[in-house]
Amino acid sequence: MEIENTRVEPGEIKAFELEAGETALGPVQIPCTVISGIKKGPRLAVTAACHPMELNGVMTAARLAGEIDPEHLNGTVAIVHVQNIFGFMMKRGHISPLDGVNFGTAFSSQRAAVEEVGSVSHQGMSVSHQIANCVLENFIKDSDYLIDLHGGELHESLMSNIEILPAGDEETNERTREFAASFGFDHVWEVPVGSIPQMPSYPASGSAVLESMRLGIPAVYCEVGSEGRLEESLVDLTVQGILNAMRFLSMLPGEHRKKEPTTLVGGNVLFAGRGGLFVAKCGAGDTLEKDQVIGEIFGIRGDLLETLRCPARGVLTNVNTLGVVNPGDMLFVIGNL
Repeated sequence: MEIENTRVEPGEIKAFELEAGETALGPVQIPCTVISGIKKGPRLAVTAACHPMELNGVMTAARLAGEIDPEHLNGTVAIVHVQNIFGFMMKRGHISPLDGVNFGTAFSSQRAAVEEVGSVSHQGMSVSHQIANCVLENFIKDSDYLIDLHGGELHESLMSNIEILPAGDEETNERTREFAASFGFDHVWEVPVGSIPQMPSYPASGSAVLESMRLGIPAVYCEVGSEGRLEESLVDLTVQGILNAMRFLSMLPGEHRKKEPTTLVGGNVLFAGRGGLFVAKCGAGDTLEKDQVIGEIFGIRGDLLETLRCPARGVLTNVNTLGVVNPGDMLFVIGNL
């Protein structure tokens, strides 16, 4: 296979920097690795650091690049180690400090990316959109499967899960469900458009996973880790899950370890209605009952301002870990059982 001017022959591993955009000082490059198996098989794209402080994914990408032997590989694994390079360098959460763009909204399979500047939309492509377009064109569009590595950002505690967005045709959706289950994780979270009442437009256009699904490419978010921490046990979990999925795809030898996950469908997101000191009464991964008290917000002098209750029976997938909140801050993400 060939990416721009880099050709990778069967049996080869090539690590290189791909020119993906530019600033006033010159070209912007992203670190990539391509592993080409000696036998034909599927092409798997693995992308990390869409959100720059989701660091377990970055280490997972590095481990995969070093552990997959092309002599035992059927097909190709194409890895983008860091997408949001400016956020990564500056240790920022979610966005690129260069242009304020969240990479989770920067991809588009159908048209030029649209940026929001104040109340004005336009189709100019800033550096983040240039990088996203480069990843889409060179790594994703010609792939058979996509794994987008995510996790808990700087103020998030997250339950390990595989998230899918059933936004493709029926065949693509079903293949994606099978692919998600093949990791062997305890939970798969399926989030159709409109299945979270508080965020009716989620998932919106612009994420790599959603755009892949629209192209007929099964794609998943691999969500692992909390608070920007790098945890070897979670990296091990993710690497083993990906290798297990590759065995399911017959890309690697060995027996696929089958495990039936608990599937969550849709859910709820709770936001702060008041500003103050936030106390969570539960943790990521907890099973919650309808109307259960899951959090409280207190005033600066200790008076109770708001009590948060679970809207429906479900599993807490994500909780804000910052003890001070303002109105509108996202506090809890709950997947429906």
